[in-house]
Amino acid sequence: MAMTMMSAMAQKTDHTFLNREDVPNSKMVLNAPPSEGDPRFEYDKARYFWGKSLRDTPRGQLAMEDCDSSPMGMARLFSPSFGTIISPDATPEIYKLIALLDDDAGWWGTDDAKNHYMRPRPFMYFKEHTSFPADEESLAKNGSYPSGHTAGCYAIALVLSEINPENQDTILRRGMAMGDSRVICGFHWQSDVDAGYLVAAGVVARCHADKGFMKQLARAKKEFARLQKRGLVRQMKVCTKPEHGEKKSK
Repeated sequence: MAMTMMSAMAQKTDHTFLNREDVPNSKMVLNAPPSEGDPRFEYDKARYFWGKSLRDTPRGQLAMEDCDSSPMGMARLFSPSFGTIISPDATPEIYKLIALLDDDAGWWGTDDAKNHYMRPRPFMYFKEHTSFPADEESLAKNGSYPSGHTAGCYAIALVLSEINPENQDTILRRGMAMGDSRVICGFHWQSDVDAGYLVAAGVVARCHADKGFMKQLARAKKEFARLQKRGLVRQMKVCTKPEHGEKKSK
């Protein structure tokens, strides 16, 4: 996410629930990212090589699919774990909810810490390519910590699990898997991803104090209840190998 795009987003409150000043300040909330000599950074490096080893596997292919952070992409990626299709046509209220929430968490929620620390991304540190070399030039200009992609994905997972608590395990697991995908592709350190989960939790909590968000959440819950009555929702469970991103229905 380029910084110029972030600045533009800050002017467009019609794309979010919250105003920029309402979002928790990630610079104030998060600890500084680990650096050389810190045992946590050694773990970051170990996780980088773990992720790199999976790039030519089915899990690596899933990680590449998880890079689509557009509203349509998020809807498609979460639909299996949610138990029904999420789309502008099938579930317009749920779709609108996650589209707005993604920008609250993924853009504004991470902006302060990203701009302050400007942490180099792992592909820059190791001087190696990611799963998407074409994206590296733009991402190199944007701080790695915390992961905005992870924050947006996990914020969506938290809210979808509130709408459909019967599938909360698979939904939350899918959100975490999207964070793992950022490590696998080489875009983020593990500590970036872990911080993204915290940002997501803070933004979702703040959204629950916003009238606009609560109204849209209520509409989404009513929409989901209608789908349940029509038998259009499947109850899901996490498969025995959740790292593969697969799900099974009961």
